[in-house]
Amino acid sequence: MTAEVVTIVKLPIAEAVEMLRKRHRIKEAFSEVRLEDNFLAFYFTHASESSADAPKVSADHAVVASARPRDSGRKRRARKRRNRMKTRGWPVIAKISNSKGQTAVIYRPFVDALSKQGLSRKDQRAVVEDILRANGNRPSEASVEYFLSNTLEFLHKEGAEVAMPR
Repeated sequence: MTAEVVTIVKLPIAEAVEMLRKRHRIKEAFSEVRLEDNFLAFYFTHASESSADAPKVSADHAVVASARPRDSGRKRRARKRRNRMKTRGWPVIAKISNSKGQTAVIYRPFVDALSKQGLSRKDQRAVVEDILRANGNRPSEASVEYFLSNTLEFLHKEGAEVAMPR
């Protein structure tokens, strides 16, 4: 077995706050510190009331708990989450331009499942949702409707082309 050496460095928050104040010339009152992704985020608030109400930072406290004022003009945005379906391993049958003008990719599992005769609209929707879930997705109603309507539109166009001789 190999020996592992771990070095721990503890920095009081009060020292970090003072260092940031000097480096960036911050005069606002320190509000809180958070761990966001791989960063420490220090929050300083501009208090409109007297500085006696501002939270104090002491060297013996590791975390300062305080309520942030709600009237601080700037809101933080939530992190965006990509909304993309996993389609790995599905063979592409065609790319079509659907009735809404979007370019849609048609996949083999949907064509195979929806080309069966006698399925009601509810059954078709359930089949599409099951296919998406089987590939590790958590589809919304809009996503299920998107894949269902595009595949049905493709099957309808294909049926019309087969019926019409060239």
